[in-house]
Amino acid sequence: MRSLWWIVAVGVIAFSAFFWAVGGAVDLGLEEHARGRYGLPDGGERYTYALFGGGVIAVGSALVLAGRREPGWKTALLPASGLGFGAVSVLVLGQQTRHWIAACAMGIAGIVMTLAALRRGHASQPPRGQRAPG
Repeated sequence: MRSLWWIVAVGVIAFSAFFWAVGGAVDLGLEEHARGRYGLPDGGERYTYALFGGGVIAVGSALVLAGRREPGWKTALLPASGLGFGAVSVLVLGQQTRHWIAACAMGIAGIVMTLAALRRGHASQPPRGQRAPG
């Protein structure tokens, strides 16, 4: 799986699954378990699996892309697409205030992460007319 676009595709799916799970957690809410700990109520297993599985794969694909000498937009594509999918899915699951707050937070985070990655990619490129060292 050395192809750049395979890594991007897997990362987009993983980030989408992760933020879909976040949307599901917002919809279900949290309940108190033993010893004062909070977690998803019964029936939230699919969100839990997507949260942890998607998170691990998403971070792995983002780290692989961050280590490459590629433009920053490919790295920015992963969390931005996942956050967009998560914002839409949380609004599909419900229209209460908590859903709107989560969707707005995901949208703002997606914009900020994209701008930061694009700025990082732009700053790492040499000025016009100069060659990159090495």
